[in-house]
Amino acid sequence: MTSTPTSYRGAIALITGGNKGIGFETARQLGELGLIVLIGARDKTRGEEAVRKLENENIQAKLIELDVTKQHTVDDAAQQVLSDYGRLDVLINNAAVYLEGESPSHTHMSKMRETFETNVFGVFAVTKAFIPLLQKSNNGRIVNVSSQMASFGKPLPDRNRLAYSTAKTVVNMMTVQFDREFRAQNWNIKINSVNPGLAKTDMSNNKEGYPPPNEAARTIVHFATLPDDGPSGLFFGPETNLLPW
Repeated sequence: MTSTPTSYRGAIALITGGNKGIGFETARQLGELGLIVLIGARDKTRGEEAVRKLENENIQAKLIELDVTKQHTVDDAAQQVLSDYGRLDVLINNAAVYLEGESPSHTHMSKMRETFETNVFGVFAVTKAFIPLLQKSNNGRIVNVSSQMASFGKPLPDRNRLAYSTAKTVVNMMTVQFDREFRAQNWNIKINSVNPGLAKTDMSNNKEGYPPPNEAARTIVHFATLPDDGPSGLFFGPETNLLPW
């Protein structure tokens, strides 16, 4: 796999759910590469705290108030980025929820709906809103944060996550469909689904033995800064290994 190019210095990157966990570590690593990182967060206080932490590390960061389940905040965020920067170079759809643990037959419809609202419809809403700004970039890149549980070939055993895994599978197909359009229109936008691997985060209940979020973020950062000859429309896992759909 090719190395990260230096052409991304000064690029604009938006990370949804960027105020904590893997999203925050992704922002940090992109910032260390010289990108300007926009922290998409629905909680203003937590978002501002994340920005302060990054600024204390000499990283250029800014809060973008954004709740992926509320269309008006998505639209406002796109308008703000357009007004402030005139383009977007990197979009990382990281915001997600995990609500269940029971067996599929005991999963409530309300959990399915709430999970899809964030993990599927939120990804679609944000992607659609920011495509015009990504078209203004010389190196438009989209990373949809997925999961190994979305893979038919390598699912994790003994995990009861019907809503979460199904939603991430939909995101993978969304990646394929958008990639087809980008190629057909000759837009210089690459889009990939990425399974960052297990990490010790709120979503995993900070499970002991899991690696820290910074390790998982490396894979996301790699695909967020692909060179022009990098892949698109595919599903990758840690260490940039191609995963079966």
